[in-house]
Amino acid sequence: MTLDLRGLPVIDDHVHVWDEEATRPGFDPLTTVSLGGTEPEFLESGGHTVTDAERAALERNLQSTLGYQYAVHALASMLDCEPMARAVREARDRTCANFAAYTSRLYRDINLELALIDVGLGSADLDGFARLSGVPCKGVFRIEPLLASLWDEHDRVETFDRAFIDALRREVATGRYVSLKSIIAYRTGLEVHPHDAHTVSRSFDTLKRSPRASGLMRKVHVDREDRPHVKVLRDHWVWRALEESIELDLPFQIHTGMGDQDIDINTARPGLLGAIFRDERLRHARIVLLHGAYPFHEEAAYLVNVFPNVYLDLSEHNLFLGLAVADVLRPVFALAPFSKLLFGTDAYRSPDLQWIASRATIDAMAHVLGGFVDAGAMPAPAAMDAAGAILSRNARELYRL
Repeated sequence: MTLDLRGLPVIDDHVHVWDEEATRPGFDPLTTVSLGGTEPEFLESGGHTVTDAERAALERNLQSTLGYQYAVHALASMLDCEPMARAVREARDRTCANFAAYTSRLYRDINLELALIDVGLGSADLDGFARLSGVPCKGVFRIEPLLASLWDEHDRVETFDRAFIDALRREVATGRYVSLKSIIAYRTGLEVHPHDAHTVSRSFDTLKRSPRASGLMRKVHVDREDRPHVKVLRDHWVWRALEESIELDLPFQIHTGMGDQDIDINTARPGLLGAIFRDERLRHARIVLLHGAYPFHEEAAYLVNVFPNVYLDLSEHNLFLGLAVADVLRPVFALAPFSKLLFGTDAYRSPDLQWIASRATIDAMAHVLGGFVDAGAMPAPAAMDAAGAILSRNARELYRL
């Protein structure tokens, strides 16, 4: 059987604001169904100018993905047009004459009630975005922009740490945020460890004396000789932020698994966070592993099962996998408690992409849970309860919404 989940409320616990460009005719939402491997900027290195043939090949690559084909068919069904990319673009252009109505139609279809927006360092007008999108939203505070903004202002780690914690408390006191977040996986990886005060101070002082010190914490990639010291500091600040999340009574989201070309996938495995999970104090932090940790989703499901304070957000992979989202959910649902799973999309640039990921996930959940019912693994009421928990109830409880 396939369960009917379309009446259940939805909270997207991890999403980004979308571009103003998305509100205007001429915007092509299909181009957003990409992790970056089909964009020409990567090839523009060493003085190389991307040729027309290379651009055409990249476009073919995009159109050759299941995610792209799924997006075409999904949007065609919503826009009531032929399932062809050109027809979708033309129908969307016509519909966007009343963009608010179009967005409302998308969000009504998935019953979206609330969105939690990754806003970095106050970089988004949440009230303005809520008016534009027509959906209430709350913020998720990313710590890395704050670290970057403070780096050049302090010459001692003690004053830096005080400024960091004070700034976190001020931001949270605004009432805009329901969670903290780190993307340390994109910087120095998830093998995070605590460091003693002497080691932290030595690394801080060493980097401050470096000729590359200015703006150092804004960089994704740093020089080889700086990297060990940068890792010590980033480990230290993530640890301090996790400790502070306990005091602030906020969950802490951590990017795990898949990402764009900047990430080293070998250091983005969720199991590398073991020192955090086992630390006696940090056992009281509410830690959310983002993106299903895909392609390490089975590893993440195990961690969620074994550590009581660890939760799993099911986002990002659903932007690109289409019907294959079911293949991710099935092993996750088999091991992780339903009460510790959270629906998300990690969508960016357009509401269309958020709707595509939501539709793929809700339909996959209906199929997978229905299969469990058919197999006699669980009764239908329990499956419906699990779906309701994942789509919104768990987020309400975890984020105190």
